[in-house]
Amino acid sequence: MAIEESSSVERMWQGWEDAERLLPGGTVTMSKVPNRSLHPHVPARIVRGKGCRVWDETGRSFIDYRNGLGPMTLGYANERLNQAVIRQLELGTLYGHPSPLEAELAERLVEKIPCAEQVRYLKTGGEAMGGAIRMARAYTKRPFIISCGYHGWINNTGGGIEKGNPPEIGALTRAARFGDIASFEAVAKEVGEDQVAALTLSMPYADIYPNHPFYQELRDLADRLGALLIFDEIVTGFRLRIGGAGEYFGVQPDLAVFSKGMAAGFPISAICGRTDVMSLAATIPISSTFAGETVGLAAALETMTIYEEEDVVGHLWARGEQLMNGLNRQFKEHVFPGEIKGLAPCSMLVMQPGAENASAQAEAWIDACYEHGVSFYRVIYPNFAHSEADINETLERCEQALASLKSRGV
Repeated sequence: MAIEESSSVERMWQGWEDAERLLPGGTVTMSKVPNRSLHPHVPARIVRGKGCRVWDETGRSFIDYRNGLGPMTLGYANERLNQAVIRQLELGTLYGHPSPLEAELAERLVEKIPCAEQVRYLKTGGEAMGGAIRMARAYTKRPFIISCGYHGWINNTGGGIEKGNPPEIGALTRAARFGDIASFEAVAKEVGEDQVAALTLSMPYADIYPNHPFYQELRDLADRLGALLIFDEIVTGFRLRIGGAGEYFGVQPDLAVFSKGMAAGFPISAICGRTDVMSLAATIPISSTFAGETVGLAAALETMTIYEEEDVVGHLWARGEQLMNGLNRQFKEHVFPGEIKGLAPCSMLVMQPGAENASAQAEAWIDACYEHGVSFYRVIYPNFAHSEADINETLERCEQALASLKSRGV
C-alpha cells in the first residue's frame, strides 16, 4: 500500500474512532458497525453513492449489494426520484394540516397491495410493526402475540429488565419457528387459543423457496384461532412483489407493514390492511407529527410510478438470479463451503453444515470481496441500477477474491 493511501486509510479510521466517542457504538444503526479486525478492507464510512456503487472516505469505490440494508431498490441518487424530492422540497416538507399526498399515495397503495383497504403512515418499519401489533390487540381484545422473525428493536421485547423490558411485557410475545406450524399451535395452546391476538411473520431469507406452504398454513391457523395475521413486509415489500411475500405466495394477511423499498431509501413506512382493523388507528391513536412529512410521501409516489413503468421487480429478480447462479458456480469450482440461498431479490450467504471454520471462511470471503471492490452483507440486495454488465463485473471480482483466498490457504 502506498504511503499516501495508507495515510488516507488511517485518517478514515481515526474519523471512525472519533465517532465512537460521540455515538454509542459509533453509528446509529447496529448492523452498519464496521469490524476492522474481522474485515481489514471494510470501509469505515461511506460518503457517496450513485447507481449501484458507493465510495468511502479514501476514494475507494465498491459495487454495492448492501444497499442501505435493503431500501435502495432503485439504486443511489436515482435522478427521477431526486427530482421529485426537489420539487416537493420547494413546496415545503411539513404542514399543520394534511397534505393531499397522503390520500394520493394511499390510493396507489390500495390499488397495488392486495391486502390494503386502508393505510396508516409512520416513519420506520419497526414503528409500523408496533402499530400493527397494537391494533391487533385492540381489535381482538387479546394480549398474546406469536411471532416469527425480527420485527425491529421496538418489538424486540425479550431479554428481560436488563434490556429495558419488564418480564411481564416480554412474556406477552412468544416466539415460534418458521416452517413449523406445530410450534405456533403449541404456543397457542400454552397461552390459551382464545388469548392470541395475532400471528406475525417476517420472511427468513435463506429458508424460503417458491411455493413454500407455510404462508398458507399460518393463514389457516390464524383463522382457526380467531387471531389476526400480520406480515412484516419491511424488506420483502417492493422486492419480491410490490405487495411483498404475501402477494408472491398468494396469501392475504389482515395487516401488512411496508417500509424500506417503499420510497427507495427515503424514510416512510405504512401499515396496510382491513378497514375494520385499520380504522382503530384513528382512535387508539396511532399518530405521529412526522408521519405525514411530504418528502417521504412524494418519494414513495415517484417510486411507485417508476416501478409501474420500468418493471423494477422483474429486474431485481433477473439480476439477483444472475448473481446467485454465478456465485454458486464459483463456490463449487473453488470448493468453497458456501451457498447463496433463498429468493433472488434478497438472497443470503449460508455456509454448509459441518464445514470446518465455516464462519471464519465466510468472513474471509466477504473481506476479500471488499478488497476487490465489492461490498456484500450476509443478505444480498440487488437494485434497479445493477445492469447485466455490473453483475458480470461483480462476478469477475468475486472470482479474484476466491482465488486470493485459495492462494493464502483460506
